[in-house]
Amino acid sequence: MQSNLPQSVPSHAAAAASSGSALFGSYSALPGVFDESFAADGSARPEWAELLQRLEQLGEVSLRKRWQQAQAQIERDGVTFHPHGSSGIESRPWMLDAVPMVITESEWTGLATKLSERAQILEALLRDLFGRQTLLKDKVLPPEVLFGHPGWYPSYQQLYRDHHRYLTYCVTDLARSADGTWRAVGDRTRAPFGLGYVLENRIVTSRMLSSIFRELPVQRLAGFYATLKEQLRRLAPRFRDNPRIVLWTKGPQSQAYFEDSYLARYLGYTLAEGDDLAVRNGHVQLLTLGGLLPVEVLLRRLDDDDCDSVELNPQSVIGISGLLDVLRAGRVAVANSLGSRLAESPVFQSFFPQIARHLLGLDPQLPAIRTWWCGDPSSCTYVLSHLDELAIRPAFRMSDSPPVLARELSAKERQNLIDRIRHRPEQFVGQEIPERSTTPVLTETGIVPWYVGLRTFLVSHARDGFRILPGGLARVSPESDRLNSTMTAGERTQDVWILSEGEVEKHTLLEPPTAQMEPRRSGSELPSRVADNFFWLGRYAERSEQTCRLLQTLITAIDSEESDGPEIAPLLRTLINHGLMEADLSDAGLRQTIRSASATLCAVTLGASNAMSLRSSVTHAVRTANRVRDRISPDMWRAIDRMGDRLIAATAEPDARSVDLMNLLDHTLADLSCVAGLVDEGMTRTLGWRFMDLGRRAERCWQSAVLLRSFFCGFAAEDPETLEALLSVGCSLITYRNRYMANFQIPVALDLLLTDTTNPRSIIYQLSRICEHLEAMPRDESRPVLSAEQRIAISLTNQVRLVDVYELAHRDPHGQRPQLHRMLTRIEEQLPRMSDALTSRFLIHAGLPRHFASSGEAKPRGE
Repeated sequence: MQSNLPQSVPSHAAAAASSGSALFGSYSALPGVFDESFAADGSARPEWAELLQRLEQLGEVSLRKRWQQAQAQIERDGVTFHPHGSSGIESRPWMLDAVPMVITESEWTGLATKLSERAQILEALLRDLFGRQTLLKDKVLPPEVLFGHPGWYPSYQQLYRDHHRYLTYCVTDLARSADGTWRAVGDRTRAPFGLGYVLENRIVTSRMLSSIFRELPVQRLAGFYATLKEQLRRLAPRFRDNPRIVLWTKGPQSQAYFEDSYLARYLGYTLAEGDDLAVRNGHVQLLTLGGLLPVEVLLRRLDDDDCDSVELNPQSVIGISGLLDVLRAGRVAVANSLGSRLAESPVFQSFFPQIARHLLGLDPQLPAIRTWWCGDPSSCTYVLSHLDELAIRPAFRMSDSPPVLARELSAKERQNLIDRIRHRPEQFVGQEIPERSTTPVLTETGIVPWYVGLRTFLVSHARDGFRILPGGLARVSPESDRLNSTMTAGERTQDVWILSEGEVEKHTLLEPPTAQMEPRRSGSELPSRVADNFFWLGRYAERSEQTCRLLQTLITAIDSEESDGPEIAPLLRTLINHGLMEADLSDAGLRQTIRSASATLCAVTLGASNAMSLRSSVTHAVRTANRVRDRISPDMWRAIDRMGDRLIAATAEPDARSVDLMNLLDHTLADLSCVAGLVDEGMTRTLGWRFMDLGRRAERCWQSAVLLRSFFCGFAAEDPETLEALLSVGCSLITYRNRYMANFQIPVALDLLLTDTTNPRSIIYQLSRICEHLEAMPRDESRPVLSAEQRIAISLTNQVRLVDVYELAHRDPHGQRPQLHRMLTRIEEQLPRMSDALTSRFLIHAGLPRHFASSGEAKPRGE
């Protein structure tokens, strides 16, 4: 088939390239391969000419600098992905190339028509498989193609009503052959990957090449997402003017979690996990602090069989039990529909022309790579006789596993593959290995051609079937075979620019005003899981800050002229009581610990095996922040993520000097101060803010009680050096000196750290804030009684308010301070009970309970 591309024409960029001194001077298209930017004679293609000219004017040095800045911005924003085969925690930064891929509007329009037709065939296929099944009755498909599919469940049959729309959106992956023809490589019809990364690519590229982007007629993407939102709204069985739509994610262990949270924020939907959703009274409900909220539409990102543990997969712990019953009753919509994954299985590609003719009476316009199903004897014979020329895939796609290339196997592996195909031929297909075009990519050696694979996105539309995104996700790699494995394979991605032949249409996702809206304040519509994560994020951040200040003070004392000063022992006791160190608390044990303190500080700071080390606390903070990433500001995320990266990098130097540790602690404290400032000044006073600040206050209160007990209970601690160290850790030294100069006394120090209501670091200040937050929590107005957690907090507050600091500081004949010890011990014991009561009341749906005084890390369900 001949390409419909316009004829190539000379350009300024091509002329400059011929001189061998410009950005594209060494660029040479590969023989026998279609190059997107240059024709075989070396001239630039018309649609690329202006872009190439602008890039030439920019120059390699400037382009490379902009690309490095853009990549640094991607890393600062925490744009990551999980490569195929990695664990749920492993991730790497999203790699974006400096050069976009360019396609003309006329070519794209023709391609859109063919892609829309292909999507309609996939829709018709699903409608027939789950409805009348004429493909089976008329023997277009053999029965084992459906009933032998591991993704087929009898529960899917007649699950939906007639004329149901199975595909709200889908993708088709394309490759361009040497003659310029686009061919379909495969489809994704479950929860297609890439829509969020397309947005990120466009945002970053338009900033990196801002003037070029403004001057070229690049079609905008927002209209596609507006259509997607409109289609999801139309799916709602009720309240179509303003339905509650939830983006249903697997959670942080998902390979697509970043994209899930990114899309939820961009589209304005609630991000929910399985724990946040339940079937109650015949409806899917969102579990929030204020009660149950009905959900009309689920934009799911889960595999089909994980969605309902009752009728589909009993092993699933991330689904909604009873979901299929609600679907049958027509009380909720799911996009894409359950069972839609079947259409992306390679087995159907071998029957695709027959399916199209039988269901729609047409021959597909879009060519596709040839596929042979080994369940057909003649096709199996062909596959086995042409094994080295084909890619072998499972016939029934259930995961994103790469194909097997027989030409790369050993003799033993090859024979094993042949035996498996002969034993279960219906389980395999052979596919021709697609030819791929090349496109310019900026590398260390300059601009060179890399192979490209193009992912296109389509959304259903009532009037004209499907609409295509005017752009896409281009994956590039120096090796063509890498693009054939999985969607996350490839070295980098590129933004795709569709150049308009007329004026560029402007779109927005903002809803036009339909009726006057009443002002409102945020209510109690916060999922319990999110509240739990905010609570622990506040605790981890505060714990990290307290650890930093404690280590800073200890390192300063050890490195001073009096390296065995009296303040070192209580500082070490505090570390031990916090679980940061293990040591003998006797006088002899402490003396031995002091002698080896310098050597152990690195482990206390950076030790990965110590659940209470600074690194562990910050790591937990990063993971917890990631779970509420759609609800915190980009600035807060960058500060938290930056801390984690810095501490992980520092662990590569286990013999760090004191000056290195102090520098690390200084930077970490700066980031933590940034987080604290953003919490206080950047978060609306919603329940999310209250739970985060509640976690901060509870942790600071508990840490302060442990600090005071470590310094004063059982020890004199009356020398100025010890009191100065205590006030330094308590971040109150400047206030003390302003009030009392250099006259250090225990009673006034206790007043400042314990009972001073004007000191944001005092215990009474924390307890007062805790009481305020608990008073603002949702409650049953018909029961005007104090909750268990309120009673604990108020009791502790009143006890601290009534104390006499001089009596607390008084030592008995045995040198003890029994009143102070009893009060601090009570605070340490009652705060965990308050946390348990709070969890029981509000956070019971959030997952496994976490002990107050432990590291607090709890794996989410399904991990």
